[in-house]
Amino acid sequence: MEALVTSFVLIFTSEMGDKSQLMSMAFATLFKVRTVLISIFIAALINNGIAVIFGSYITEYIPIFYIKFSAALLFLFFGISTLIEEETKQEKIKNSKYGPVATIISTYVLSEFGDKTQLAAIALTASYNSPLYILIGTTLGIFLADVLGIIVGIYFNKRIPSKYLKYLSSFIFIAFGLSTLYKLFF
Repeated sequence: MEALVTSFVLIFTSEMGDKSQLMSMAFATLFKVRTVLISIFIAALINNGIAVIFGSYITEYIPIFYIKFSAALLFLFFGISTLIEEETKQEKIKNSKYGPVATIISTYVLSEFGDKTQLAAIALTASYNSPLYILIGTTLGIFLADVLGIIVGIYFNKRIPSKYLKYLSSFIFIAFGLSTLYKLFF
């Protein structure tokens, strides 16, 4: 039980203001809250599952550079496509049964792969040797921190015209893409 509480508190506090929380906020302005919540939970579970089960071995086969580079390209793609999309196309994506879920999960998993949270989950698993408790604690920590981001996103969505939220959402994705590329090359 100590492993669960420790992993939850460590991850929850470290996620405050992190890119996954900001991504959740941005997604909440574009998609239905239920879709975002389900997608974020699945993505966090996938990410932490990878960390707990394969985390310490995966970078031996896929260099972290390529994973982070792919995440940067995804951020840039989503940011730019949000800027240039017509409203009707955005509405189709918003109302699509599978589009938003796949978008949110793939973006989240790739962007968080090799991140401090995933590395912390690896270290916690090694320290406590309680993979199930670490998986539960880290997943709940990330999910609840992201729920706070979603609540903020909903608040802004009700008070700011959608045109400006579109620009803000695009800016967040582009900024993360450029930031990731900068960290990779400089």
